[in-house]
This record gives sequence, C-alpha cells and structure tokens, in this order.
Amino acid sequence: MLGKLIHFGFDLVLISALLAGIRRTTGLTLREDEDPSTRFEDTYIKKYLRLGEKAFDFVVGTMTVFPKYFVRMPPPSGPNN
Repeated sequence: MLGKLIHFGFDLVLISALLAGIRRTTGLTLREDEDPSTRFEDTYIKKYLRLGEKAFDFVVGTMTVFPKYFVRMPPPSGPNN
C-alpha cells in the first residue's frame, strides 16, 4: 500500500513538472478560475503547478552540475526544426 502511494505521488510530481516545462517553452498553462474574488487565493491547482516548477528547476539545476553529460543548446529557429 505504501509503495503504491509513493508511486502515485511520484507520478503526480512528474506530470506537474511536465506541465511546467510545457508552460516555459510554449506559454500554455491550465486555465484558472476567472472569479475576481478568488484570484489571489492559493488554490490546490496553483500549489500543484508551483510544485512542478520547483521539480523542473531541481532537475535543470542537477543537469547543469554534470556538463560532461548535458550541454545547453540554443532553441531551434524555425517551426520545422
């Protein structure tokens, strides 16, 4: 039972990090509630997406520690590249 919970939690963090990467590269993100009274509240979806940002930053930071294996390349310059 504990193993399944850990696996499920890891999967949730992985999906959140994927959404963070998509947001950073394309600007696409999940639509939030447009109710002005709840605009500044920390909803669970905002906390979940913030967790993905932190996980994404951690992975990128870890990758920069190993320049022998990972190198930064400029983004492609065309729609088909």
